[in-house]
Formats: sequence, structure tokens, C-alpha cells
Amino acid sequence: MWRPSFCAGVLVLICWGGAAAAQPIDPHALYEEGCAECHAPHAGDFAFDGLELLGNTLVGKTSGRPLSVFLEAGHGHLSPAEIEVMVKFLSDIRQSGRLFLKKCRICHSNAKELARHGLVLHDDKLYGRYTGREIARFLANHGRLEPGEVAIMLNVLKRQMLSAPVPDNRN
Repeated sequence: MWRPSFCAGVLVLICWGGAAAAQPIDPHALYEEGCAECHAPHAGDFAFDGLELLGNTLVGKTSGRPLSVFLEAGHGHLSPAEIEVMVKFLSDIRQSGRLFLKKCRICHSNAKELARHGLVLHDDKLYGRYTGREIARFLANHGRLEPGEVAIMLNVLKRQMLSAPVPDNRN
């Protein structure tokens, strides 16, 4: 006979497991834990020193091989989902043109820390966590950004927010 407490327990496990499965892969943690030991400590340095974009394909500067093919062959021992995240992560860094490094790093440590600790994302817009200012408007007169660079920086910062691990509040 099924008991209500047993059924409730099974339901909790199913929901709990589903939440864990939905957790996004944090590309920063993935790089730092799986790549930085052999490659540059910072993914941005590796993206520019070891890789290049040929059209829309990220390739190794030395080998000329697509990064995705290299990773799929077993380099880094990443799962297919991790490979997809890593290739997108490094491609996005290349496409940003190191804008954060050139314009923001003088005052802010890195984009990940700034975004994840200093900003909030609400209705697809970034706001200052403590000021409540809309960051798109704020950046128009901040950080020596050119008008065309504001959209790039917003994408960089949003990417940091969207790839952040979800806090585990189950304890």
C-alpha cells in the first residue's frame, strides 16, 4: 500500500532532481576548473592568445582546427553540453573585442564579478543592485564607452548574469 509520506518524498526527489538538472553550466567555473591548469588562468587571455575567429568558427591559432572538433575528440574531457557552453563562451569573448579589459578594468576587477555582485537583471534589463539605475542609460555617460560600445557591454554583462549558477536555497 502506498503511503502519503512516501509519495510526498518521491515527489520532492523528482522536483529536487529536476531543479538540479536545470542548473545552467557556469562557463567561468568550467574554464577555471577544467582548462586553466594547462591554458591561461583567465578565459579571456586564452580566447585571444590561443584562438581566433574564422568567419563564425572558433579555431586554434596553431592548429587551425575548430575548437568544437578538438573538444569533441576528447580534449578537456567535456560533455557535449559543456563543449557547447565552452565554445559559445570563448566565441562571445572573442566577439566582444576585449571591450571590458580596454574600457572597464581600470576600475572594475572583471565583468563576472561586476555583473553577478553589482547588478540585477529584471525584464531583460540590467539595473544597479544598490542604486536601482538602469545600466543601459548609465553606460551612455560612463566608462568612456562610444555609443556603439554600450550595446556590446550590455551583452557582456547580461551574459555574465545569465550564466551564473543558481543559488541552492534548499538547506
